[in-house]
Amino acid sequence: MSFKQRLTNTLYTMASYVNHNLIQYPPQAKLVKKYISKDIDLTKVQYDVALVLSNSHPSYNNPAASVPNMKEIAGYHIKEPKPLPADLKKYLDESKNGVIYFSMGSNIMSNSLPKEKRESIMKALSKRKENILWKFEDNNLPGKPKNVRIEKWLPQTDLLAHPNIKLFINHGGLLSIIESIYHGITTISIPLVNDQQSNARQAERNGHCIVVDYHTLTEEELSAAIEEALSNPKYRENAKSRSKVFHDRQVKPLDEAVYWVEYVARHNGAKHLRVGYVDLAWYQYYLLDVFGLIFGTIFLALYVIKRTLCFLYCFVFRGNAKKVKTQ
Repeated sequence: MSFKQRLTNTLYTMASYVNHNLIQYPPQAKLVKKYISKDIDLTKVQYDVALVLSNSHPSYNNPAASVPNMKEIAGYHIKEPKPLPADLKKYLDESKNGVIYFSMGSNIMSNSLPKEKRESIMKALSKRKENILWKFEDNNLPGKPKNVRIEKWLPQTDLLAHPNIKLFINHGGLLSIIESIYHGITTISIPLVNDQQSNARQAERNGHCIVVDYHTLTEEELSAAIEEALSNPKYRENAKSRSKVFHDRQVKPLDEAVYWVEYVARHNGAKHLRVGYVDLAWYQYYLLDVFGLIFGTIFLALYVIKRTLCFLYCFVFRGNAKKVKTQ
């Protein structure tokens, strides 16, 4: 990472710490004490965790240090593809040039996009030879191009399993990224909020995604991104490669999650998996007390040496001066 990125990460981590401990936890702690139990200390509960099931995997995350009670189960929500509705399957099967799937997820409604953004997207999509399947929350899309089909809801994981899906344009949501990797689909991400930005940029670094900035999105920029994603084979190759890594596991992620939950229950919380550093105070965790002692000792030693040298210098200098006066 560049200096700017490391600085941003550091500042963001500090801001998150302040936000969690000084803004979010105090009102939550009051609610817990009021409605659950006065004996529960929320600041301690967050560290008294027997098991963490993480929606992550090396196929799309950077390698990171872990501890025994953290288990990666990304993809646990994905089931074997089910048959698509007949009309949708027919549409996909008959799309000779393939299909581009466009969805901004469940939290960001396509029908709420500003008119100029929506028109830029439609113009870019209308130029394509592929058919476009757009998850759109209204029955009508004004100015809808002929090659665009809108649906209020679509079975996304089943849809991505169809061989005619050539490109998935999404918002950079974590589940969408995971599902695209699971099926080995090239993506274009148009992220809007922080976690989506992070997900999309990571996918871009992994080589199977192109990120388009929502705030500066234009017809030309989106058109160029689509052309690059579909014409450059590296994106599809990287998507397929990441998919192979994702699927190369000893057990399925849901089975692993079930096993570890039952394991923790069998062993009364599995305290033997819990690392000791969670019980350390923040100054102990960052070794501030250790460094304080070391640097304090060094400072004290330097101070004693300085005072000793000053004393010896003054003693010798004054002694010589007295001798000169006597002579």
